[in-house]
Amino acid sequence: MSRFRRRFTVPAIVALVVWSLTTHGKFSDSGDEPHYLIVAESLFADHDLDLANNYANGDGRWFGADGLTPGPHARVNAHGALWSYHDVGLPVLILPIYAAATRLSVHVPAGLLARFHQTPGLFAYSLVSAWMILLSAGGAALLLSALRRVTAERYAVATVLALFLSPPVMGHAFLVFPETPALVVVCAVAWILAIDTRALTPWRVLPVVAAVGALPWLHHKFSFLSLGLLLLIAWRHLAWFRARPARAWTAAALGLVPQALLHVWTLAAWGSIGGAQMAGGLPFTASGFQRGLLGLLVDRERGLVSDAPVFLVVPAAWALSWRTSWRVLIPCLLLYLPMAAFVVWGAGFSPPARYLVPILPLLAFVAGPALARPILRGAAIGLAVFQAAITGYVWQHPRAMWPQELGSNAALDRVPVVGPLWARCLPSLLTGDPVWRGWLLVAAIAAASAAIVVTCRRSSESC
Repeated sequence: MSRFRRRFTVPAIVALVVWSLTTHGKFSDSGDEPHYLIVAESLFADHDLDLANNYANGDGRWFGADGLTPGPHARVNAHGALWSYHDVGLPVLILPIYAAATRLSVHVPAGLLARFHQTPGLFAYSLVSAWMILLSAGGAALLLSALRRVTAERYAVATVLALFLSPPVMGHAFLVFPETPALVVVCAVAWILAIDTRALTPWRVLPVVAAVGALPWLHHKFSFLSLGLLLLIAWRHLAWFRARPARAWTAAALGLVPQALLHVWTLAAWGSIGGAQMAGGLPFTASGFQRGLLGLLVDRERGLVSDAPVFLVVPAAWALSWRTSWRVLIPCLLLYLPMAAFVVWGAGFSPPARYLVPILPLLAFVAGPALARPILRGAAIGLAVFQAAITGYVWQHPRAMWPQELGSNAALDRVPVVGPLWARCLPSLLTGDPVWRGWLLVAAIAAASAAIVVTCRRSSESC
């Protein structure tokens, strides 16, 4: 296979599958999305963040959200301006494509748009969505490059496709949510981790560190994750930084100063370093922590392994490579644990496992090399076939990815035999199932993982 084909075939597959999914039957331009887009409109048209005139003037028409009202998505800040409840990083990131899409779409003939059931606003939104898809494909390319350095080609390709075509990632790849660019940044971190220290250059390290430092601007919830990722990079390439003190200080500034500036800015604007989300107090609860801890993983509608069962191989893969991969767990926990305690751990109107999407490339980075072990590979193949059936259904019926909070899972119910059986194993923690059901399933997964690990270590094939 030529170098070009090796580099671009898998990202092209990801982009094509996700884009073709968006051509039929999905929810779009809803929930948080139009409220990120109206911030981009204010930045472009007014050069400010005050949204009062944008909502009043019906500026949602620019992206197909006519009649958009602020609802709970905007609040008056400490200076009396109506600012978005959401952080500003994503609107800034999409601003170039937003400006081009919204201003050019009004010149497309109305008759042509009508043939595709589009309005100028919806067409502009679809262009922004296509940009998010291309961004996701770029993340796939970065992760593929990382895995090719640490495992065989076939395992790298299989791991990337299993990740990016899983409903949690595929379902967010086209949405105007901060999780997608955050996932791409984490893919870039995996890429840096996979590079041999002797092959590092400042042009490789510093842009990735800068992107990690900017993560909290996408959303404050990425603050701890950002610190964990910086620590991970420093651990992996400590010798490189020690040998180059000036580069080390530059990297520290690129990684830490943006986050410090964000907190100073939001403290001045909202009276809280957490921004609008924490202006009324901390949105976390100790009483709901246990339910969120389990729900993010195994809830029937919202859990990671409900629609992406291939991730069930990750515990065994982690155990088999613990001596070298334990550090990767730290940034994962720095996102997972706070979001488990979040009062809305279910993530509202969004596809499953929204809050875990950014750290999934790290799980794939650990699991990919473990596929060289026959027993683990066999388990992964079986789970991947099951997941492919789920992915096939949600590609045909994209709205099935959005949970209805009814305690059911439409995608699992449509996969013959195995799907309904798996659905019965999963608790519906968001609708009130007892938490012991979640712990029972976690114990079963842990036992199965332990059996795989023991078998691998005892195998004469050195699996």
